[in-house]
Amino acid sequence: MLNIGEISYANVFPIFNMLKRYEGLKFISAFPSFLNRAVREGGVDVTPCSSIEYARNSNNYLIIPNISISSKIKVKSVCLFSNYDIGYLSHKNIFLTSESGTSVVLLKILFKKFYQMKANFTIDENNADAYLYIGDKALFQYYKKGFKYVYDLGEQWNNFTGLPFVYALWLVTKEAVNTKRDEMIEFKKLLLKIKEDSKQNLSSLIDHYYFKGLTSYQIIDYWETIDYSLTDTHIAGLKEFYRLANEIGEIKSVPELSFFLD
Repeated sequence: MLNIGEISYANVFPIFNMLKRYEGLKFISAFPSFLNRAVREGGVDVTPCSSIEYARNSNNYLIIPNISISSKIKVKSVCLFSNYDIGYLSHKNIFLTSESGTSVVLLKILFKKFYQMKANFTIDENNADAYLYIGDKALFQYYKKGFKYVYDLGEQWNNFTGLPFVYALWLVTKEAVNTKRDEMIEFKKLLLKIKEDSKQNLSSLIDHYYFKGLTSYQIIDYWETIDYSLTDTHIAGLKEFYRLANEIGEIKSVPELSFFLD
């Protein structure tokens, strides 16, 4: 049986809602940062995983091709929230979520390489002037407009690079490929088919999904925003992210991309 990591956010609900109809799969639901550790330590065979985790431990994994969690421009669920204009955030305290690694590195790249500003990054949410939230918490704040300024990190990245941003890759451990190869081949076929079908009828998913505080229209709007592609353009964006992460010292080297091709 394959152990599948499931990100407990709205962004992948269309995928997992369909995956869970199939037998022979065990699901482990958690935040991205927990799943990063779980797949690294062998508790999970395959999972959508923070793209920075691949860069830091690429020898452990293969990438399932043609699928990701990305944004072409806006993402809506990875945002910097503040009551200050971003021009006034130099040397201010910026709260960094512990739920994700990729988004934290992306924000640091934006500040160091593109805004060319210094900030005091903190994990103290009670003493911050701006807040990096991701996932459902960010999505709620995005639609409810609880802050004067909202900076969508996917949109900011695209403004500077013209490229999509890849937040998560579907990673399989090399150990699982060696010990459960036939199961992995079948899972990959199933996953890519589900990806193609996942947005066929989003309105029907509302009957199976509840997000307190958001309307059905807002949830569908978000699902239509999230991009599950992994095209050559997405890969170019991913490589640029890795290049810049290496430049600011967040990864030791730019990894080669190795795919699970059966």
